[in-house]
Amino acid sequence: MRYAPHHTAISVRNLEQSLAFYEALGFVEVHRYSDEAKTNVHLKLDHWYIEMFAFKQNHDKSPVEYEYANNLSELGVKHIALSVDDVDAALAELKAKGLADDTTKINGDNLGDVRFFFIKDPDGVWIEIIRDDRY
Repeated sequence: MRYAPHHTAISVRNLEQSLAFYEALGFVEVHRYSDEAKTNVHLKLDHWYIEMFAFKQNHDKSPVEYEYANNLSELGVKHIALSVDDVDAALAELKAKGLADDTTKINGDNLGDVRFFFIKDPDGVWIEIIRDDRY
């Protein structure tokens, strides 16, 4: 049996804000379904999808308040990571799009094999932008 990544599911407060954010990262909407309680959208980036749920009951809720990089010592899913060829160029692009600011800092290991930074989506979910040359 061969297993491969398929999708990550997230629930959002404001569908249009979240769509704009993820589309700025290169995702494309490929499916939409609505019923009385929610709208479900699938976004595609290469061979990976985000399954986005926008429940009407969540529209007026506040964003989640996760610690930087999302409470790594606690159990559970922590963040979504996107690989890039050039971390510096990615940060400059995301600053220009308003998705990162001057407080967004690039981190890495001492050898320079890994460089990354984090931004938050409109609901407070951490998104890691990474170049990883260890493997």
